Amino acid sequence: MLFRNSIFSKLLLSFLLLSTIPLMLSGWFTLSSSERKLNEKLQRETINILDQKLKTLSLYIADMRRMGDSIALDPNVLAFLNKPSTAAEQALIPDLNRLLSATQAIRPENIGMTLISDRGLIHAYGYDLRPGATRQSDFHWLSGNEDNANLYTISQMHYRSYSAQEATQPVFSFIRYMRDTGSGARGVLIIDFKIDVLQDLLKNIFLMGDIYNDYASGVIITDRAGEILYPYQAGLFVDDDYKHLEQNYFLIQRYDKTTGWNFTSYFLKSELYKPIYGIRQIALWITIGSIVVCVIVSLILSDRISKPILHLRNLMMKVGRGDFDVHYQGGALDEIGVLGQGFNTMVRRIQDLVRQVYDEQDQKRRAEVTAMQSQINPHFLYNTLESINSLARKTKQQEISRMIVLLGKLLRMSIGTFDDMIRIEKEVAYVRNYLEIHKLRMKEGFRYDIQLDPQLLHLYTIKWILQPVIENAIIHGLDPKQRDGNIEVKGWLDGNDVYISVSDQGVGMGTEALLQLSNDLEHRAIELTKHHGKVGLFNVQSRIKLYFGTNYGIHVESVQGNGMTVTFKLPRKEST
Repeated sequence: MLFRNSIFSKLLLSFLLLSTIPLMLSGWFTLSSSERKLNEKLQRETINILDQKLKTLSLYIADMRRMGDSIALDPNVLAFLNKPSTAAEQALIPDLNRLLSATQAIRPENIGMTLISDRGLIHAYGYDLRPGATRQSDFHWLSGNEDNANLYTISQMHYRSYSAQEATQPVFSFIRYMRDTGSGARGVLIIDFKIDVLQDLLKNIFLMGDIYNDYASGVIITDRAGEILYPYQAGLFVDDDYKHLEQNYFLIQRYDKTTGWNFTSYFLKSELYKPIYGIRQIALWITIGSIVVCVIVSLILSDRISKPILHLRNLMMKVGRGDFDVHYQGGALDEIGVLGQGFNTMVRRIQDLVRQVYDEQDQKRRAEVTAMQSQINPHFLYNTLESINSLARKTKQQEISRMIVLLGKLLRMSIGTFDDMIRIEKEVAYVRNYLEIHKLRMKEGFRYDIQLDPQLLHLYTIKWILQPVIENAIIHGLDPKQRDGNIEVKGWLDGNDVYISVSDQGVGMGTEALLQLSNDLEHRAIELTKHHGKVGLFNVQSRIKLYFGTNYGIHVESVQGNGMTVTFKLPRKEST
């Protein structure tokens, strides 16, 4: 405990924190900044390369469309679509083969073209058609919607079951839907390509350094159904595969609308972050070395600074025990030396300060005596009121006598204590006497009813908050009516809050006047009390907020001609 609270330990900890935290922050910032910039550069360059390859793929698709259009619009192909049987087709085979051979020159890497009419005829070029091949059994991967507004599409990867020699060869196909506008005959052109075509299109996709070998980076291409088209056939590529790959690789995905294919490029994180790991090791060793140096320097500095402070502490403990015959001796001219000189000056002045305290206490006692003597004058007023009361009784003026007695009680209660906080029952007793005086004063008289929860009576509040509100209710509420009325005082508890309401049946207030009064009570009560001499509601509001805070105060409600209700919100205080 002594070491933990010593100036030596605090200085040592401060030096360590001031040295290690900046090093750690700078290292973290350098590493995170390098990683972020590397990721941004990688993503930017990879996307650019992917965009170039996608553009190459778009040119490839454009060539395919030109091939499809030249074939679909040829008269021989239109005649083929209208042939009713295989025998009728035989005469067109030479012309069709010449057309398909000439068109194949655009993309010689295709491995076969197939024409299918809606009448069931199938013509194959570049491969041998399997005997008995039909559209329903061997070309089931076609959409079957030849009215589709999109004349061109790329198929999913499929097998060439319609080929006599290569039935299990995986391919993807370019599809061109055809229609003879004159006769309405329909058909499909299918151009098959090996999966290896994708490898040629994506050749040299990564050109970012020697670390990118076959295992460190690459690209995966999937079709609409999620089947892997490249770099090898491996079934579906689902979300779980993506998440698993993402654990060790940095991934970038792009989607090509023309083909409907997803391109996922990947980079091995361990290879990608090798430079960062090297920087991290260097930063770690620099940090450890710096910490060792800082610990040694902190120990030396803390010891040199803490020794004179420890000496000062021992001297101050002697002074605390009442020994003023101490003196700090130190030749240093730094802040600690100045502190020691100040300590010596302080010791010299302590006895003077003690004498000043004794003098101030004596002056305070005299002030209290003066305050108590100020009560002598009110006692003279009490005696005078008692004399008037005796005379009233002799002349049988009972109402005058009762008013004098009540007034005397009010005066005694008003200055009977110097405490700011009183019990609510005492505040209510004060108000009850005040009501009785006004009840005698008014010709028509009035009724009042005080109903408070018994639990409220022993709670405390600041004094003289109800009387100004009662006074307003009588003078400004009931007096202008010149007839009897009723004043109700109610009190209740709500959790840790005390509520007291004062209601009258007086003249009330109009809407505009009530809004103005509410606004002044909420925002200008203290100003109006201090500088404009407002003593009633504003004085009460100011004192409540100053004592208890802005969450407490008074709230007014009124209807013109139907009286007013003032509600107090006070805290529940069990003691002063």
